[in-house]
Amino acid sequence: MSDTPFQRIIIVGLGLMGGSVAKALRSRGFAGSLVGVVADAAAVQRMEPAAKQWRISLTHQLKSALRDADLVLLATPPQIILQQLPELASHISAEVLVSDVASIKAPIAQLGHQLLGDRFIAGHPVVGGEKAGFAAARESLYQGTRVILTPLPGQAPNAVDALSGFWQGLGATVSQMTPEAHDQALAATSHLPHLLAFAYMAGLDDQAPALRDLAGGGLRDFTRIAASDPDLWAAILWENRAIIGQHLQALQKTLGNVEQILAGGDRSALRALLERGRDCRQQFQFPPVHP
Repeated sequence: MSDTPFQRIIIVGLGLMGGSVAKALRSRGFAGSLVGVVADAAAVQRMEPAAKQWRISLTHQLKSALRDADLVLLATPPQIILQQLPELASHISAEVLVSDVASIKAPIAQLGHQLLGDRFIAGHPVVGGEKAGFAAARESLYQGTRVILTPLPGQAPNAVDALSGFWQGLGATVSQMTPEAHDQALAATSHLPHLLAFAYMAGLDDQAPALRDLAGGGLRDFTRIAASDPDLWAAILWENRAIIGQHLQALQKTLGNVEQILAGGDRSALRALLERGRDCRQQFQFPPVHP
């Protein structure tokens, strides 16, 4: 990271996503100033020993952290980002580049551009995990993953290039989409799968005492993401609920067809559906699996 144009990077939120950025920066030789903004003084005290090992300065004072910043990366839940943007806009200088890592883009991109203009470029690394917190963060999280930037039409190309270079320096591949196209796509590939995993396990709740020792790998793999933070995912799902609802209706139609197949006498139709599902899955490129 010796060629990065940023020398003072502020990461607001040091959970899995923000913490992994900080660890990746240090492991790749970033020698500049790295500041993590956390919730309160208690969080500073609790996280200080681990942060010190990674040469991360901690504070819970956003305003003071922004002084002389080059890049501010918002790594908090989407509803918190929407609350933080007005405060951030009132304190940063005109030269600071601001981005985020949230899984929902349209409302954040629109508000960020409204408040910060070309200084705000929304982004989303398409990777994550069900574990939370700085302890779960890992320096290799972004290696080989895809980061989607969603600049609005006409945004300064120099800023987009600088942010692209930042993520590429962490080992990611960068592409661009409109915020609306991002939210439409991620509703199908991330948001609805999370909702289904949570909903399926909620439906098994009454049977869990009898089934707990009978779970196989299929249930484990299908529902791994149901171990994720409900507060975070409630925020993501709520912000993108209209588009998720459209995908949910399409899924319900597919499930209706499955129900008809199972009630009928044509076993070959069931096999054809399973084969179609397998073949479709083989077309996808998934993020790397991290231990």
